[in-house]
Amino acid sequence: WKAAHSARRRGGEERRARAGAEWAAFQARKKAVAVVSLGRRLGGREAAAKAVDRIQAGERDKEERVREARVENIKLKHEIQNLETILKAQGEQVEGQHFMDFERMKKESQKHSEKIDDLSDEILKLQKKVSNTVHILSQFREKLQFVEAENEGRRAELLDIETVLSQKRDILTKTKQARDRLRRNNLKLQQKRGLLGNETLLRDFEEKVDTVELLTQRLETLKCHHAGLILTCRGIQKKIKEANSSLS
Repeated sequence: WKAAHSARRRGGEERRARAGAEWAAFQARKKAVAVVSLGRRLGGREAAAKAVDRIQAGERDKEERVREARVENIKLKHEIQNLETILKAQGEQVEGQHFMDFERMKKESQKHSEKIDDLSDEILKLQKKVSNTVHILSQFREKLQFVEAENEGRRAELLDIETVLSQKRDILTKTKQARDRLRRNNLKLQQKRGLLGNETLLRDFEEKVDTVELLTQRLETLKCHHAGLILTCRGIQKKIKEANSSLS
C-alpha cells in the first residue's frame, strides 16, 4: 500500500511539474506578444513589460485562489464521503452534532463550488478583455504604420518642391538682376539715342519683361502648392495625434 501511495504521489508531482512548466512557457509567449503590441502605445518595451507583469500578476493571483478553492472543495468532498461511508457502515442515524457537521460541510462545499465558478468566470472575462485589447492595438499599429509611411512620402515630396522653389528663386533673383541691368543700360541708351529708334533692343527688352512676369507667376503657383502640401501634412499629423489619443 505504501509503495502504491508513493508511486501515486511521485506521479502527481511529475504531472504538476509538467503543468507548471507548460503554464510558464505559455505565460512567457503571451507576455512577449503583449509587450510588442503595447510597446508603441506605452512609450517603449520597458513600460509595456511592467504593464503586462501587473496583468499577469493579477491572473496568477486569481489562478492561485481558484486552485486553493478547488483543493479545499476536494478535501471537503473527501470528508463528506468518509463520513457517509462511516455512517452507512455503522447503520446509524445521523443525529445531533454529527448531522450539524455534515450539513455544515455540505454548505461550505457548495460555497467553495460557487466561488470557483465566480473566479473562473472572472478569469475568462479578463482573458477575453486582454485578447480584445491586443487585437485592437494591433489594428491601430497597422493603421499608424500606414499613415507614417504616407507622411514620409509627403515629406519627401515637400523636400523636392522646396528644392525646386529654391532653384526658381535663384533664377528669379538672377533674372531680376539682369532686368535691372538691362533697364539701366536701356535708360542710358535712351538718353543717348532713344529706345524707340531701336526696334531690336525694344523687342528684347519686352521679351525680358515677359519672361520675368512668367517666372513670377510660376513662383507664386509653386508657393500655393507648397502651402497646400503643408496643410495636408498637418492634417495627417492631426490624425496621428487623434489615433494616439484614442489609444490612451
